[in-house]
Amino acid sequence: MATRNQLKDLALLRRHEAQVLFDAQLYDGARYLAGYVLELALKARICRILDFQEYPDSGEFRRLYATHDLDLLLKLSGLSRKPSLQEKALFDSWSTAALWKPERRYDVPGTAKREDVRDILAAVEEVLRWIKRHW
Repeated sequence: MATRNQLKDLALLRRHEAQVLFDAQLYDGARYLAGYVLELALKARICRILDFQEYPDSGEFRRLYATHDLDLLLKLSGLSRKPSLQEKALFDSWSTAALWKPERRYDVPGTAKREDVRDILAAVEEVLRWIKRHW
């Protein structure tokens, strides 16, 4: 799997790609990629706190770490207990962003609406800024 720095780079790349898709009015794709921004950022944080060279998603670790569940990744990252997550704006952004599920890839095209995706991207951006302070 990817190293901590590779995960950070991928998170930033997915954020850029999601914005490009949004700007091209491809809202379903933008929404879908937006969730991976936080997944990758949280996995980078987990590597840091567990002192792993690469994210552990195979072998004996697969059962726990091979997940797309943002709430579980937040807990594994140690960030769920940070007081700043209790601030209303950040909590609201997390609540919006954490609704993401990888199964959205099966949504009927046109399901995502511009305003909703704009809000999701803004929420992801705010949460990503917070996670980056703990990378």
